[in-house]
Amino acid sequence: MNDRTENRKVYVVTGSASGVGEATAMHLARRGARVVVNCSKSVGEAERVAAACANAGGEAIVVQADVANDADCQRLARAALAKWGRIDGLVNNAGTTKFAPMHDLAAVTAEDFHAIYAVNTIGAYQMV
Repeated sequence: MNDRTENRKVYVVTGSASGVGEATAMHLARRGARVVVNCSKSVGEAERVAAACANAGGEAIVVQADVANDADCQRLARAALAKWGRIDGLVNNAGTTKFAPMHDLAAVTAEDFHAIYAVNTIGAYQMV
């Protein structure tokens, strides 16, 4: 490796198989970063994003992990460390919701709320 590749920053971007997470991963890759592309379910999409990151000048790996699960969060961090030896930044982008009509707020159950909270709040905490 040359000095340029040894000093590339390493970022974990949760929920980066689509949307804002994908755009963030691509933004970092265009600047030569090493990116952990994360998804909970969309492995094919995450692999597409990782390939696009590589084509944009970065380097990427895909790690399927559910940020609502602490063991998955730890495995996600360990994957970055195993591949590149460090983590320079974290983008806590993973998120979920359940859409319900305004007139039917009971459509979101307590179970739904717990699942949403587990990803959006606890997951971000666990990743830090």
